[in-house]
Amino acid sequence: MFQQTGSRPRFANRLTTSQLRSRHWQSGPVAVVLAGLMAVMAVASGAAAETITPGAAVVPDDAAFLSATLRGREQYDRFINSNAFSALRDLPAVQKALDEFATQQTQPGNPLAMAAMFMQMPENKEAAELLQDMVATNTFVYGTPSWVTVAKLLKEVQQAQQAGNFAMLTNGMGPDAQQATTGMIVKMLAENTDQIVIPDLVWGFQTTQHEAADRQLQRIEMLLKMFTQSQPMLANAIKRQSIGKGDYVTFRMPADPTLLRVGLSDIADELDLEAEVNAIVARVSELEFVIALGRVDDYVILSIGGGSKHLETLSSSDNLLASEAFELVRKAQAKQLTGISYLSEDMVKVTSQSADDFKQVTGLIAPLVAAGKLPEAAQSDLEDLLESAADGYASRLLIPGAYLACSQLTDSGYAGEVWNWSQNLPWNSSQPLNLLEHVGGSPLAALAFRTETDPEAFEAAVAWLASLYELADKHLAGEADEDAQEGFKAFQEHILPLGSELAETIRSKFLPALANGQFGLVLDAKTTTTKIQKRLPASADPLPLIEPAIVLALDDATLFREGLSDLFALSDKLLAAIREIDENAVPSGYQIPSPEQQDVTGGKLWNFALPDSGLDEQIQMSIGVGEKVAVFSLVPQQAARLLTGEPLETAGSLTAFDKPLAAAAALDWVGLIDAIEPWVIFGARCGVVQNKGERLDPESTIDSDVETDETKKDLAQIATILDVLRCLKAAAAETSVDGEVTVTRWQNKIEDLSAE
Repeated sequence: MFQQTGSRPRFANRLTTSQLRSRHWQSGPVAVVLAGLMAVMAVASGAAAETITPGAAVVPDDAAFLSATLRGREQYDRFINSNAFSALRDLPAVQKALDEFATQQTQPGNPLAMAAMFMQMPENKEAAELLQDMVATNTFVYGTPSWVTVAKLLKEVQQAQQAGNFAMLTNGMGPDAQQATTGMIVKMLAENTDQIVIPDLVWGFQTTQHEAADRQLQRIEMLLKMFTQSQPMLANAIKRQSIGKGDYVTFRMPADPTLLRVGLSDIADELDLEAEVNAIVARVSELEFVIALGRVDDYVILSIGGGSKHLETLSSSDNLLASEAFELVRKAQAKQLTGISYLSEDMVKVTSQSADDFKQVTGLIAPLVAAGKLPEAAQSDLEDLLESAADGYASRLLIPGAYLACSQLTDSGYAGEVWNWSQNLPWNSSQPLNLLEHVGGSPLAALAFRTETDPEAFEAAVAWLASLYELADKHLAGEADEDAQEGFKAFQEHILPLGSELAETIRSKFLPALANGQFGLVLDAKTTTTKIQKRLPASADPLPLIEPAIVLALDDATLFREGLSDLFALSDKLLAAIREIDENAVPSGYQIPSPEQQDVTGGKLWNFALPDSGLDEQIQMSIGVGEKVAVFSLVPQQAARLLTGEPLETAGSLTAFDKPLAAAAALDWVGLIDAIEPWVIFGARCGVVQNKGERLDPESTIDSDVETDETKKDLAQIATILDVLRCLKAAAAETSVDGEVTVTRWQNKIEDLSAE
């Protein structure tokens, strides 16, 4: 299944266009690309596996969330049988730990020896084999709709807590204020007692050993009864029940609200909330904690929560796999699925931000007025202003929708898809991402995305800030003391005009210059140094400089350059304005350093030296502007490279040059490890010098001569670990908007180490 290389995998093993041109990859957040790293250890070849029906076929379609793992044994075997695992197992440190473990297993009285003897009993052997079988093929965990209820309640508790914090801001932070906050929470809970529930969490484990599962279930029932019958309160807690299609052993224990009543008694007395506390206690006394363990068809089921009624719907025709959202999974069943994640629309909705979260700030106004910290005349104006801002904020909020992701084994590694039905997302996939032509050809990592540009949002923000200033001028300036009025006047005279200039620069220069909405992040390490900082010794071997950069696609390079010129001029005006307000605020004679201008092939650089940092002179703040892109980097050499158009090569399978996309990302994992390794070696060598009690001489050069025999052994083991990590070659992903769903597809490439 996977290829092997004859030598240490290096950067040359990147994904190539010819290998992957036919694949369709997608990604939104960088996290989707990095998710492929979790599969780096599954690197051994194996035969194609049989089709597995996901556990979603057992889970009812009203589940709040689901997480499933498939082919656990297959993936484990691939790892155990891989050359990478052999390399790790043969490490001296690992061999020493295994030998110590084996020795302890033979020592009488040692807990490990006792555990080994315990596992030799036939019934315990059967239990261990059953557990291995249960996690081998198909496992899942899901939450019932009760989790939506709990999430909603927690959100309301948070809002009550925030209301209490607002009150404390106006009335002080004393114990009375904190008690008042607790009172707000108690009132909220009393008004929403129907939301006080114990959420149900259900685990499922597919097994082929039905008879062993039934025997172990009976054994657990007997052991639990022996334990509980000696406890009067639990004498009838254990029962054998048929629920839905399953046979279960259940443990039921009513909730005891005694401690809750004691804890809230002071609140009830001091804040006159006895009725509210009684309502909460009455609700809690109705609850029951239930653990159920049983078998439904091919699955061992474990449920922990507030009841067992939800178990009646397991393995019914109204299951998640048959639902509309799981069409993606149904189509992928013939593939080698390895994982599924799902969030229902209700769960996404209750955990997402809403306009009410912002509007709650308006609740702060009345307490501030009542506390005399705001003029009464300002209350209405401020509330209207905040309401208006909240309405504008609400129009740009996420419209919640369901979320579904799945992953699968491929001939070269892993791949996956993420479907997001939420609306009002910022993505724009109307055109190809030509920004990927300016990421330096073969960076360590690159991310490019296009968002919807919204000049109206900027104008709304400017208008809101202007209105806020007008309110302050109208209601606060005249009421302030003399010093505050003087400061307000200075701000109005010297700083406010600069704010207007900045807004105009953004409006007339930057917004039109960046109208297409393409932004990118690049990580590279093509520049090297031998002395990163003047107080450190030099390295005998070159050390790659980690080079982060931001890349912006330009619609109008001239406007962007004019905007930068305006910002430089504004910075000088701001310095002068600060001196006008307080001549001692800025040292006399200080001026903002002018950048060094540099003409390069793709455009022009403005470099800001960092002489006081002691860093290598190659590290400078750099702004590059070409005809198509602008670059912000910490290494001018990188900025110059990015200005020159050089198509992405790290993962040539990306089709971003000839199809519309909202986002695309690529990761050269081998290159990243290659960039880190010299620093690990240099750090180890510096550590040897310090461990000898010697000073790190800035005038010296650190090389392999300082290494001790022990250090050489440690570095050899680290080199092996890094080689194993290099089994993940590259990863890439793309995101597009397909009608009402945002789809992300990702894939990585994995190769085993060569056999020695």
